Amino acid sequence: MNLLQKDVPILTKIYEAKCFYDSQNNRIILYYKNHVTARTLVDVYNLPTTPPPNSSLYVIYDLQTGTFNVSTDPPTYTVSNSKVYVTSPINAEYDMDKVIIYRIGSYETTDIDLNYILTQLNTIDTDLNNILTQLNTFVRKQQADTITAIHTFDPVEPGPAFQLGPNAQNQLIRYLNADKVDGFDASQTPAPNVIVPLNPDGILDLSTTYIKSNVYTFRRVDLTGATSDYDLQLGEEAYYVWDTTVSTTLPLRIRVSGMLYEMIVVVPNRTTNAINLVLYPNNTTYSSAFQRTVIYPHDSSIYVYNWKDTGHAIFYEQVGGGGMLISWLQTTTTNKGEMHHMTIQHSNSSFSLHMQIAYRWNDTTTIWSSLGTLRIQDPNGIVYVSVRRLV
Repeated sequence: MNLLQKDVPILTKIYEAKCFYDSQNNRIILYYKNHVTARTLVDVYNLPTTPPPNSSLYVIYDLQTGTFNVSTDPPTYTVSNSKVYVTSPINAEYDMDKVIIYRIGSYETTDIDLNYILTQLNTIDTDLNNILTQLNTFVRKQQADTITAIHTFDPVEPGPAFQLGPNAQNQLIRYLNADKVDGFDASQTPAPNVIVPLNPDGILDLSTTYIKSNVYTFRRVDLTGATSDYDLQLGEEAYYVWDTTVSTTLPLRIRVSGMLYEMIVVVPNRTTNAINLVLYPNNTTYSSAFQRTVIYPHDSSIYVYNWKDTGHAIFYEQVGGGGMLISWLQTTTTNKGEMHHMTIQHSNSSFSLHMQIAYRWNDTTTIWSSLGTLRIQDPNGIVYVSVRRLV
């Protein structure tokens, strides 16, 4: 390996700098020591091409950015008021203690005494192989390296260990195993202030005694103003805030993909009228397709009524005048039906009514593809509706 000695620094004695040309690896080796700050630096630069033989190399090194500019032509520069103004081969301005301008003399073809080089470097370590090994382990600002050592970041005062520039922000770092997310630990063991991931089956398993929940259980979607049918996932819930003074119909906009849905309707405003509510499956009517059975108490008696093949939709009698209902809708093509409980509270009756009603859709070939549209007989303020897919 030919390591050729450089000339003394051209500029000031604030620092001591030595440059060498490593002909075997075609690279510049720089050693720098600032006598004021006691800062010591060693850096290397791989030349893109081999320089002509018997020529000098001129090095401009920016101490702030760690960048080299190497040329075979002498640089043109002036020094004024502690500033260095370079006009060739680059245009740049530096603080005097932030730049090294160095000439490497015409390199020879004979080997240089290694002990002499080590003396020039003012280093305690006299093992050249160790020095060269260390040169290859420094992290350089503008050259990609693979870091194999474990580094410890410990700022003088509490604060971030490092910061990301604009080009690095919001970028994915693959395979990064972070210990905390927004200050919280993640663990498969549930505990206060711990993030619990889904298990391999996609289930949020909070404990063996508390709850095992599909991720969709807690998901709610507002379909009040939806314009096309939405596919509710298992456990997912759609909700609606229905202003019946604006429209007496409410398209539910739910594509039927499950077997059983639960619908809850709450009519807060109590009126003196018995206002009917109707559900039209598939957003249309089916003549004499529905058979229903009604059970409800009246005075001290319980009444049971049956209507067969007379209904064209699913009726929720009187509840639109004030009250609430829970309806279960079975949507299997060959076995379609509905069952609901209602509490009717309009003041047209001397007491509240409770009804239990079951519907059977006698058609076994029509596909229930869209859950349907609700219609209220007369406007009655805001009505709240929710639909959840159960099966």
